Amino acid sequence: MTRSGRQASGERRIALVLGSGGFRGPAHVGVLSRLEDLHIPVYAMLGCSVGSLITAYYAAAGHTVGDLLRFALETNAPRVLSHALSMRSSRVGRRLVRRWADPVHDLLAVLDRHDFRHLHHGVQMIGFLMHDQRRGERIFAVTGRERGFRLSEAVRASSRIPFLFPPLRKEVDGLERRLVDGALSAPSPVVHAVAAPVSATHVIVVDLTGSRRRARGSELNRWQTLLGDRLLVLRPRRRAALAGWGTIFGARAWYEAGRRVVGQLETARLQRWLRGDPAVEASVAVGSGPSGLPRTAGTPDRERAPVDRRIP
Repeated sequence: MTRSGRQASGERRIALVLGSGGFRGPAHVGVLSRLEDLHIPVYAMLGCSVGSLITAYYAAAGHTVGDLLRFALETNAPRVLSHALSMRSSRVGRRLVRRWADPVHDLLAVLDRHDFRHLHHGVQMIGFLMHDQRRGERIFAVTGRERGFRLSEAVRASSRIPFLFPPLRKEVDGLERRLVDGALSAPSPVVHAVAAPVSATHVIVVDLTGSRRRARGSELNRWQTLLGDRLLVLRPRRRAALAGWGTIFGARAWYEAGRRVVGQLETARLQRWLRGDPAVEASVAVGSGPSGLPRTAGTPDRERAPVDRRIP
């Protein structure tokens, strides 16, 4: 990085964006496993919804891929639903579901001991997207611009599915907010990966929202047009049709889908990024703003951002 804050020529920053997806989340872990196998250096990790949980436990808490897979296998649908009920119930109700809710509560409590700045696995920045229900705005907290959020607050807000979990109430930028799942603003928040302060030169997105047909006209599709070869979109698909949602079999199937989606073509592109392929480097410099990024990337957080309401 130069003194002016611009990226030095040849400096490469790869951001990994982990989007929403509910019980498809183990696919994110499978992708992380493949990136580790290929020794792909991840500079920043950004998440919303289940992607925020994977980001926090991997980069902030320092858990391994093996740990994350074990958490996924142990965190089934009844436990998640019991945790949701415990947050909306009276003291008597909480006691009734405590047996099933406590493991999820204990897992979330781990994040209280970590923060945005002491990171692991070579990751330098982490960020989380939240949605303000009251004003229909996106709120983004990132290393260096935490905006008053503790790590655990940002993760809990980013993954709070409306109607299942109550919103997290917090004052941000002088305004009272009702914060819920960031997928209400953008299931795959690429804009925050390429905008300052992350300023990624290359972006990997794990999209768990559905088919390419659904992605047409979405924010992700528009960024794919703008960034070209500098954006790699991975869409895992499980093979085990009988693997149930929120079960051990379902978690394992999605994990394997995540590993499988980084195939030969994807591996070749990632290796070109690391080698500094001239065609890719040229696309960074042409038609961009001062830092080599599309001028549309600098959307202020407090402006009303486009809302993609398709939640998986």
